[in-house]
Amino acid sequence: MPTGSSPAPPARGLLEHTADLGLWVTADDPPQLFAAAVGALAELMVSGPRTGDISWLPLTLSGSDLAELLVALLNEVVYLWDAESLLVVALELTELTPVRLDGRLGVLPRDPDTHQTAEPVKAVTYHRASVEPQGQGWRAQVILDV
Repeated sequence: MPTGSSPAPPARGLLEHTADLGLWVTADDPPQLFAAAVGALAELMVSGPRTGDISWLPLTLSGSDLAELLVALLNEVVYLWDAESLLVVALELTELTPVRLDGRLGVLPRDPDTHQTAEPVKAVTYHRASVEPQGQGWRAQVILDV
């Protein structure tokens, strides 16, 4: 540095970073679709066996459409793993309408010896979320914040 020069001031800025992952599932009908989405997300997030004594947690969600219900349901899967150390292994629905979901989630307690986080999902977003008929069945997609 030349004599008499002052050092350059520190610089800073923002970088755009896409930390998203898309997930899609297909099934014959909406109840099967929601169960398939729960299973796909849980398998993506957590490696290890899905055996043991399942506990059942009641579940009631409401939303403006099926896509909003699916996002809320999948965020519950993320929350249970991250905050409660519970791995969701099953979904049983008693009611699924375009604005309401009732049922229960089957969960296993996290076993630190066998259950490992495979893909750390922070949240399921509403961005590009959809639940729609496709051909003879149904298709859903969501974007995961990883």
